[in-house]
Amino acid sequence: MRRLTILPLAAALLMPGAAHALSMTDTLQAWRESSAMDRLQLATRFGKSFVSVNESFTAGYFVKCIDEVAGYSNAQKARIEDAMRECVASQLRMKAQPDD
Repeated sequence: MRRLTILPLAAALLMPGAAHALSMTDTLQAWRESSAMDRLQLATRFGKSFVSVNESFTAGYFVKCIDEVAGYSNAQKARIEDAMRECVASQLRMKAQPDD
């Protein structure tokens, strides 16, 4: 009888819990504290949304760019969507500059 009670409890403890997926409205602090997989999943969504605007808007670009923005000491309370907008605007500004 005791084994029947312990088995479901053990199974529940060993199963991976539902991870909190990152969203655009989360803070950059949440970005920094999240797993690489969570960051990549959100960056992939950004990449799929923006790659038609510029082929350099890949998931890797967004991970790297948002990581850089999240590293600024005064940016921790900013939202991920703010960093994503800055990443897009920065890349578009660079693309608009004439080549030297």
